[in-house]
Amino acid sequence: MSAEKTLITHARTEQARFLGYAISIYHADDKLTRRPSGAKMRSINGGVRLGLPQGLIHQKTAEYKQHGKVISEKRLTEWSDASIIDTYQQRFRGLAEYYKFAVDRCRLSSVKNIMQIALVKTLAQKRKISVSKVYRRYRGVQMVNGYEYKTLQIEVPTRKGSRIFVWGAIPLHTSKPDNIPIVDTEYMMFWKSRSDLVTRLLADMCELCGSHEDCQVHHIRKLVDLKRRWAGRREKPEWVKRMITLRRKTLVVCTPCHQAIHAGKSVPPQRISDVLESRVIGNDHARFGGRHNET
Repeated sequence: MSAEKTLITHARTEQARFLGYAISIYHADDKLTRRPSGAKMRSINGGVRLGLPQGLIHQKTAEYKQHGKVISEKRLTEWSDASIIDTYQQRFRGLAEYYKFAVDRCRLSSVKNIMQIALVKTLAQKRKISVSKVYRRYRGVQMVNGYEYKTLQIEVPTRKGSRIFVWGAIPLHTSKPDNIPIVDTEYMMFWKSRSDLVTRLLADMCELCGSHEDCQVHHIRKLVDLKRRWAGRREKPEWVKRMITLRRKTLVVCTPCHQAIHAGKSVPPQRISDVLESRVIGNDHARFGGRHNET
């Protein structure tokens, strides 16, 4: 048998690693349980123990450290606050859900603390504010299973209401394997697409003229190329100003605006005026019930 693929482990004194879990056998002669008859027995001996593998905590926390110090994640600063919070939440939720049957699952709280520091530093770097201001701006409270948890959260308005993105409020108690499903979906990030969560929520509105008709997404390869191309020019198109100001490589636009961008032209002023006029007429119609005063 192959020595690399086969390992015989003494389960009472050592741990075998299988599917990410550290598996061993309980053995504690001082753990006694009284039977209904009054006799005592060693009830814990012989039971299978599922735990966190050795080195997992160090491995997960090292991803957010540099030279022993927790640092911000600079590549996430181009995203919105809701995307950053949701990214960290999905990362930790996937880890906590996978090890929901580990008896020492509570040790993941150290990973959560390190991730929270990295999250706060990332938000502070993006907003150019102090860490204490980040805590004051995003702090909140969530109730889970009757317990109150302190969180970092942000509410994002959408056309269908609002959505709250939360960091925290994930209980770390051990669950019994009684046909409980494990939801350990790993948060996948595709850095080539640079898709933004809030942009996807509001993707049905043109960011140039405000139209809701046939919206598309305009992409550029590098933001630095856009700055270099239009450097020194006094009058830049509106879409260039918007992408440079927001520091985004994507822009949600309608079809006429998208065609104007690819044609090297500015957004047609008539297009913007038509949309604004329709908005004014629509607002007046809603305000006066369709009745307008003629002058």
